[in-house]
Amino acid sequence: MLLDPVAAHQRILFEQLLRNAASSQVLRQQLLLPVTVDLSPDDARHLREQLEHFSRLGFAIDHFGGNTFLVSAVPARFPPDNVAGLLRDILDELRERGRVTPASDEVRIARAAARHAVTTRHTLSEREVAELVRDLARAEMPYTDPNGQPVMINIPFAEIDRRFGRRDGG
Repeated sequence: MLLDPVAAHQRILFEQLLRNAASSQVLRQQLLLPVTVDLSPDDARHLREQLEHFSRLGFAIDHFGGNTFLVSAVPARFPPDNVAGLLRDILDELRERGRVTPASDEVRIARAAARHAVTTRHTLSEREVAELVRDLARAEMPYTDPNGQPVMINIPFAEIDRRFGRRDGG
């Protein structure tokens, strides 16, 4: 069994964001210092239209005037680094994919947020791998990431032997 940890993290975060949207008690983590985000006029307008959806997912974003917004909290377990870049990436993806995706606004935002929040490819410790597998086992749909790509694949030992030219299994 081969596991793609980035896809697994995306699936876990995506489902957490959707649970936030469905819950009356949204799990947020306050930022130590609020992040000011300046956007283009189009992005600012789009974000103003989507503020309620972002809030239900766990973001605390306030319009600060003009094309500027203040982000004071992000969803729990969400990476708090580069919040401004992440918000711009989410808005870019919503603009590009929003026209062809029939999903609800929360699903589209959660999918984009999970995709852009989880991009690190550092080596995981044994503890992190165990936690990832445990969290993935609790997921409603652990087999694919939010965009439908596989999280894990199963390759039988016989297939590995065949690919290495070992016909007798040894």
